[in-house]
Amino acid sequence: MDIFRYLRQTTMGIHAPIVVTDLFGRTQVRERIYLDSAATCLAIQPVGQAMIDYYTTSCANSHTSATASGRDTTEQLHHAHEDLGKLMGYDPQKDSVIFIGSGTTAATCFLSDAINCREHKPLAIVSSLEHHSNLLPWQRHFELLYIKAMDDGALDMAHLASLLRENTGKVCVVAVTAVSNVTGVITPLDRIAELTHAAGALLFVDAAQGASHIPINKTASKIDFIAGSGHKMYAPGSPGWLIATKQFFKGMGWMAGPIGGGSVDRVELDRVWLKDDPSERYEAGTPNIPGSIGLGVAARLLREIGMDKVLEHERALVEQCIRQVQAVPDAVVYGPLDASNKTSVVTFNIGSMPHGIVAAALNDMFAIQTRNGCFCAQPYSRQQIASACTTRGYCEPIQAGKTGMVRASFGIYSDASDIDALVAGLRVISEHKAHIMPLYEETSDGTWEHKAFRSSTGFDYRKLVTKFVEEAR
Repeated sequence: MDIFRYLRQTTMGIHAPIVVTDLFGRTQVRERIYLDSAATCLAIQPVGQAMIDYYTTSCANSHTSATASGRDTTEQLHHAHEDLGKLMGYDPQKDSVIFIGSGTTAATCFLSDAINCREHKPLAIVSSLEHHSNLLPWQRHFELLYIKAMDDGALDMAHLASLLRENTGKVCVVAVTAVSNVTGVITPLDRIAELTHAAGALLFVDAAQGASHIPINKTASKIDFIAGSGHKMYAPGSPGWLIATKQFFKGMGWMAGPIGGGSVDRVELDRVWLKDDPSERYEAGTPNIPGSIGLGVAARLLREIGMDKVLEHERALVEQCIRQVQAVPDAVVYGPLDASNKTSVVTFNIGSMPHGIVAAALNDMFAIQTRNGCFCAQPYSRQQIASACTTRGYCEPIQAGKTGMVRASFGIYSDASDIDALVAGLRVISEHKAHIMPLYEETSDGTWEHKAFRSSTGFDYRKLVTKFVEEAR
């Protein structure tokens, strides 16, 4: 059987039932269609199974060397670091893999603090494509210069070259995304690294949206630092991660990052001896063991599948989605209309309908789960909406707090039937917008809710606890 078809059959929760309504208020149960992988991926079956196996066979704290469970747990954490490093093309002799915090945000904040401690240059260059998590941490420490985006959403490489040429020797770090979470645009990392290093700067790559969708090789592309999130790599509940050169942290001490149990070789009341390996020094305290194991499983499986095949699979879906959504009345697609320079994400609007109503109606009436808004990348989203006006004549007014798009995003478990369902739903919404819009009201937080219906998955952990206690009695 084809690996992608098998993944679709076995991914956890992919066929979860949801109660939906229709145009006339009648309810029924449908299997959900998950098109929000850019926010969080569903858990592929081996990830969930590995976590269950850990809980049921070897649950113990790491670095407990006297017990079989402790030794096995420590060994599996080592494998997880190694498998992620291999997926990202690290050099095990030169690089450390650090699992840290709640996602790419935690890894980027830690690194920006560390670079600020080590480097003494006033400027950082950040692309205007960035998620806020790859903008605000640098804004806190440095004066920022921004790389422009082209009308089609691609990075303006000529502008980057100009910024670096004008500020050679002054720029501390260049921070760019590997793949935009708004348009799916892929950035040319090899060329960016070449320009960055020629200007004497360091390169940080935010791979939150890229690590599980495109081939990335840290060593071959000469990337200094790269970070990502386990929950965007089919291992929800997993930590963020950072791969960095060991040499960068030499002699740095504890000027940045967490410090505590496991960070040291020896402690005196007036002196400590920190561990040399950053992956040990900065993973203080008890790690997220099941999440880390799940991340290792996902990284190993992606390597087994082959990231070239993953890119080919998802790019075909993007190409189909762009073509079919464009054929929906009043639809506009943002970013490149050529799928050859993007992956995994398609953003759109339906005429002047609020993006919140479109996304809510897809969920409430068709069990199609997308995302809407600016996706924590407000400057880039506004730029793309403005570009659609200047280049294609689609001029939706930009309103503070209300401007945005609908995003459909794919994963290795997505297939063509998801897009067919999405487009069918969009056609109904477009053709019946005069009937649908009065069904919704805007809430105080800017979201849109159906006035008479609220869909639900039925998940409530409190019921689980109550049932368990009742059975125990």
